[in-house]
Amino acid sequence: MDPRTPLLLLAAVGVLAVLLDRPLALGLLAATSGAVLLTRDIGRTWRLRALALALATVWSTALSQGLFYSDHPRVPLLTLGPMTVWREGVAHGLVQSLRMLATAFAGLAVAASVPPDRLLAGLVTLRVPAAPAFLAVTALRFVPTVGREWATVRRARSARGRPLGSLGPWARLRAEIALLTPVVARTIRRARTLAESLDARGFDASAPRLQSMSLSFASWERGLLLVVASTVLGIVVLEGLTLAYLWEIAYHPSLRPLYGVVRSWL
Repeated sequence: MDPRTPLLLLAAVGVLAVLLDRPLALGLLAATSGAVLLTRDIGRTWRLRALALALATVWSTALSQGLFYSDHPRVPLLTLGPMTVWREGVAHGLVQSLRMLATAFAGLAVAASVPPDRLLAGLVTLRVPAAPAFLAVTALRFVPTVGREWATVRRARSARGRPLGSLGPWARLRAEIALLTPVVARTIRRARTLAESLDARGFDASAPRLQSMSLSFASWERGLLLVVASTVLGIVVLEGLTLAYLWEIAYHPSLRPLYGVVRSWL
């Protein structure tokens, strides 16, 4: 697969996450991104962790927004003593969490399926400046390393007779945060070593260079990108027409079914 294809699909997911505003539409977008991530070779453990993180993100965002929603009108959904969970706040939190999940799942799927060198070639071919592209790919390259180091620190704690499973929820959260200290320290040391190595070799990310690989889209990739681009463009046009109607700039009676589709589904 041409590395530009997943990058352009990731950009389309980001645009749709901004444009869409209904929980059902955003849920379908997040589910699609999550399904693509689950097809990647990330292992059963990381699949379960991704699912748990998704559920925790949706639950915490919806609950926090439901508790502290201050706009009007608002309808109480649940009352627990002095606390009230507002229905409109829960809906708003659900929308925000699904936006985060859709883009996060899509980004993880790209990171898990495209090697760093091809990812860098795709970014440079898409006219992304070489220096930011190199920094992004380098940071992405060490994400699995940081994850393995964190798992090693957790196993070391358990081997010393202090397993995290025996702690309460808040104590476990504090312990997990404390475990990040050696991981962050090694990350800073690794970054310094990498910077010194690049500087010693006279590396300049902004200097012009020749690409070692030629990139070309396959026919199915062109078709897929055409369908996705047409879908995104169609949603942009529909959203623009609806905003023009809501802002009293332009209104066409024949477009009322489209206005209804946007307000009900998008």
